[in-house]
Amino acid sequence: MNTYVTTNIRLPETDYLRLKEEAARKRTSLSAIIRDKIGVKRLQQNSPGEIINKIRKHASESAENLRGVNIVQSLREMRYQGKW
Repeated sequence: MNTYVTTNIRLPETDYLRLKEEAARKRTSLSAIIRDKIGVKRLQQNSPGEIINKIRKHASESAENLRGVNIVQSLREMRYQGKW
């Protein structure tokens, strides 16, 4: 059985109107549309080995694109100087 908690949220008016329009078009409630939008999607379960292999693949691709870039310096600039 689902237990619901009532809460208040603030949305920009344009987002609110877009969601209301979608609810009307689908003939459902605004609450149902919002619950659908924020609902957690179940992802395909991968084994730890598969996850590690994907991370290594992405890391090697990133390494090629970031040659000669000082990551630590870039992060410090973003944090302390707001350059991002």
